[in-house]
Amino acid sequence: MVMSGGAPDIITYNMLISGLCRKGLLNSAIDFLDYMSLSGCLPDAVTYNTLLHSFSTYACWDGVDEILSIMNESSHPPSVVTYNILINCLCKHGLLDRAIDFFTQMVSENCIPDIITYNTLLRALCKEAMVDEAIQIVHCLGDSSCSPSIITYNIVIDGLAKLGFMEKAMDLYHQMEKHGTCPDDVTYRCLIWGFCRADLIEEAVELLKEMGNSRHRVRDNCYRFIIHRLCQNGKLDSAKQVLKMMISSCHKLKSTVYSNIVAGIAGAGMNEAAMELREKLKEWKILKE
Repeated sequence: MVMSGGAPDIITYNMLISGLCRKGLLNSAIDFLDYMSLSGCLPDAVTYNTLLHSFSTYACWDGVDEILSIMNESSHPPSVVTYNILINCLCKHGLLDRAIDFFTQMVSENCIPDIITYNTLLRALCKEAMVDEAIQIVHCLGDSSCSPSIITYNIVIDGLAKLGFMEKAMDLYHQMEKHGTCPDDVTYRCLIWGFCRADLIEEAVELLKEMGNSRHRVRDNCYRFIIHRLCQNGKLDSAKQVLKMMISSCHKLKSTVYSNIVAGIAGAGMNEAAMELREKLKEWKILKE
């Protein structure tokens, strides 16, 4: 391009740097950064953020510090996008403490975190079982201009449910409803699996009913698991009730799905329960005689 008389523009340089970064050629990408400045084409925010993303992805933290230093001396200081890239990569590498340091730094520099920043940190906090800290952040967001989204609530509810803190998960569920955020399929799925893992099957059934009333989709494997656990706990009437709910909501399922449920229960040694469920399915014209 240069030999033909046309000088590369910023878009061309950014494409070249992005291509080098995707191939892991970080030193070559930095060389291009130097060449850009010498040729009179100054890097922009896209250039720096592309480099930061790659250096962070490959855990080249010295390179990250160097690029941040260059950005702070340029007309493109770190933005919320820059910090979100860094915080996300640090969290993925398990470096939560340093991610929090960058969060504190961005706030001190009057770079306002957005909901992506908070969601990233909340996911990392839950992964580290720091659920009380996560709940506190959600509470603070509720009183701020950066309101929690459905994704925000789902991240923390899922983290709580996986750790067995179902009471706290339900408290947050009620808080989101109070603040006008409607639960979605993901919310219910996280709660139902949490109740099942905690062997609180009746609570899971109540949520299934709530989902049915609000026309939320329930996956068939969720129904299967609950039916199986109800049979294990000797609650056959509830198992039949859930089976009927499954039939009503999963119209397109083949009869073999229901046969497999019965076979699975029989295979677990619950022959009487399996026979009763099979008879009910025949009565409802789902299975043939």
